Amino acid sequence: MKIEEMIEIDILMKYYGNMLTDKQKEIIDLYINNNLSLSEVSENLSISRQAVKDSIDTAVNNLREIEKKLGFIDRDARIKDFIEKIKDNNIDTMTRLELLSLLDD
Repeated sequence: MKIEEMIEIDILMKYYGNMLTDKQKEIIDLYINNNLSLSEVSENLSISRQAVKDSIDTAVNNLREIEKKLGFIDRDARIKDFIEKIKDNNIDTMTRLELLSLLDD
């Protein structure tokens, strides 16, 4: 798994991890946070390597779907961008209105 995907999964877990099953959370924690291989996770949990892979794939797809529907990560990134513009005093009236609109959501 590429580092970019691991970072994406970590971010998704921070926002939506509680929406997964305890087993999915445990598998992802071992795989992403503890940097174990699929085989190592399967040995630790006494399940097949394929079950580990399937669980990760299902969990990640669920997390991505949740973000697609709720959009909290995207919203927070846009707010962060607006805050940076405000700090730089590089903000126009339209951007201020967009920021206020985001904060009302």
